[in-house]
Amino acid sequence: MMFADRLLALALVAAVLAAAWLGLTWRSRRFRRRMAGDLLVDGRPLVLAFSTPDCVPCKTIQKPALEELQRRYRDRVVVREVDALAQPALAGRFGILTVPTTVVVGEEGAIVAINHGAVEWEKLALQLALNGDRVELRAREV
Repeated sequence: MMFADRLLALALVAAVLAAAWLGLTWRSRRFRRRMAGDLLVDGRPLVLAFSTPDCVPCKTIQKPALEELQRRYRDRVVVREVDALAQPALAGRFGILTVPTTVVVGEEGAIVAINHGAVEWEKLALQLALNGDRVELRAREV
């Protein structure tokens, strides 16, 4: 009987994790359908980098990646760091639950991707098609 109890507990945990994953995926897709053209500067693509003052991965991983992206593509992209605690309305607009999170907005104002967790500059450049290649992203998180 002890084995059956453990198996049932494991199945319950798996079901809860699956439900949470599906909920977050649905929520992210819902927010990606929105437009963010009002945030663009000079019609250039935008990367919104959400963080908080006490977020260690934001400072050690995400910030250097954003600086490298800005250094390489200075005239082609705008990188804006956003304190999610100081600007809760903007964070809520994109459904930001964790930091670091980056929201990639294309030059047309459409949300191209929402990246939960730290992301390298190469991935952001690919999402923005800054390397010259047009990338068709599926309607899922990248």
